[in-house]
Amino acid sequence: MSRRVGPSQRARAAWARAASVSLALWLAAAPCALADEPEGYTPPGASLSQPRAHPDWPCLASLLQQIVDDQGAAGRHVLHIGRVVTTAEDGSSFVRVYWPRQRAILLVSLNRDGCADPGYRHDSLALGWYRTKARIDLDEGVRATEAEVSGSSYLVTQAWADAVIAECTANGTELALRRARRRRSDADADAL
Repeated sequence: MSRRVGPSQRARAAWARAASVSLALWLAAAPCALADEPEGYTPPGASLSQPRAHPDWPCLASLLQQIVDDQGAAGRHVLHIGRVVTTAEDGSSFVRVYWPRQRAILLVSLNRDGCADPGYRHDSLALGWYRTKARIDLDEGVRATEAEVSGSSYLVTQAWADAVIAECTANGTELALRRARRRRSDADADAL
């Protein structure tokens, strides 16, 4: 007996695969660098491009708005989107986003085929990825040395965080957003 998979389930599965690839790429890229880039930002052989030039820009901007709606306080939020990193080995692309007001760095995988539907609304489970796994909390997840990180998949060094912030603010794209709706309640979070 085969079970039918709807478009939203396929989209969630594709998103989950992309998110896991994004995290894996980020972890692989953390200790690598190009000579003209902040240390730790770009893996060897990767190319860099501006986020607005990437075919997935409309979906990235929509996702970031949804993340601000989900996690942000009322008011204006300025996000600094680093240049798109496209890996040499498989052509996958990702960006790192510095969110000063939340004291966080977001790790976002991009669709190399472009944006399928910028109007797509991510559910709470999908947005949860950016509350936890694809988010570096700059107050809790940063350590002074590699020894203190000790192979952790959720901690980074201060040098890596500084390199990402420098790249995002100096060479990236600024996107100003306002929270469009009320934040999720604790009851909604408990329903997950």
